[in-house]
Amino acid sequence: SNIRPRRNEPRREFPFCMTEALPLSPHAIAEWIPFAKAAGFFLATFILEDVAAVGAGLLLATGQISWPAAFLACFLGIWMGDTGLYALARWAGRGWFERSSLRRFAAKVAESERWFAERGTLILVFSRLVPGARLPTYLAAGFLRLPLPRFLWVTGVASCLWTLVVLWLAQTFGERLTAWLYQYKHGGWILLGVGLAILV
Repeated sequence: SNIRPRRNEPRREFPFCMTEALPLSPHAIAEWIPFAKAAGFFLATFILEDVAAVGAGLLLATGQISWPAAFLACFLGIWMGDTGLYALARWAGRGWFERSSLRRFAAKVAESERWFAERGTLILVFSRLVPGARLPTYLAAGFLRLPLPRFLWVTGVASCLWTLVVLWLAQTFGERLTAWLYQYKHGGWILLGVGLAILV
């Protein structure tokens, strides 16, 4: 038979409710949205840094993200991505080279190290201005053992200024910058190819 609770029996309550323990209130969600946006742009810089910065600038134009959040997310993501390429080439790539049969070219590599040490600052700055040149340049900087403090300083300043400019342009001109950046990126690849051809 079914046992029914007595009318006067006090109702048992749990010490806490699961929904109260989780930050599911509208106010809590609203507080997490800016952080989620900044984290999204930070991760996006590891894929397409310029596109991520433009996207952050478009949200700035509509007031959906703050300047500090957009700048820190894009700048730190870009700078850390650059440093990651440097570290990959310096420790993994150079280590593989010294263990492989290509180490017979060590004298040529040493000569390239001296050449890059003399011109590394200008090369790093130039690569920041030309999309498509950053990946090979930062890998070369790591492989040729450009001093890490120098690399961090140059790329840090260049990334900071680049991020400020892209965010400001995207916030000011909005969607028109997207089409311009698309053409500029293709133009950067052309300039990179011409530069490599001249170097060869």
